[in-house]
Amino acid sequence: MLYRWEEIDQLAEILEAEVAGHPVDTDRARELAERLVRLCPDIAKTMSRVIERFAPEASATAA
Repeated sequence: MLYRWEEIDQLAEILEAEVAGHPVDTDRARELAERLVRLCPDIAKTMSRVIERFAPEASATAA
């Protein structure tokens, strides 16, 4: 499988920033994960967890 490293790198940066406690663009994280599901079906299970993590309702319950 040929991965799209640009999308993976961008998502990794967002996730690392979140772990460090910095504000992140949750919409962008979700969009990247959704795109990676389509581009790389073999990582769809992991990306679906990212999509769930950054779903709008997840943000509302975390606040």
